[in-house]
Amino acid sequence: MPVARLTTKSKFFIDLAYWEQQGRDFRQELYDALCDECRQMYSLETTLMVDHVDAETGEVKVMDALLDCASAVCRNAPDFVSPRMPLTRAIFRALIAAGNRPQSAEEIYAQIKKGSPAIILKELLSLQMEQDGITPFVA
Repeated sequence: MPVARLTTKSKFFIDLAYWEQQGRDFRQELYDALCDECRQMYSLETTLMVDHVDAETGEVKVMDALLDCASAVCRNAPDFVSPRMPLTRAIFRALIAAGNRPQSAEEIYAQIKKGSPAIILKELLSLQMEQDGITPFVA
């Protein structure tokens, strides 16, 4: 099957199945990234699933409450995604802030205001991002 050339418009997401296959704990990583408000509302020890409404599409899907809170509350915290943090961390947090809805390098750049869409695409294709389970989205 031919692989399409990836561009700054190609979408990427965090592959949670990859985290599980690697024996890594995505919920721990997510909890560590949460703002103080979300940490006070939710515990890492209790998995709570909630209905999440995508603000852009209106689509409702069941989502871990930690990810829902990150995408609804933390995303508005000034230091949740910051140009001062390392680019790989900013990209990861931008995907979390979007509720792990697939994002393009252009969309991520608009959110983090660091590098350029081309630099972000290059980073999205790096070994570091692959090890964080960030992968191209195939519809």
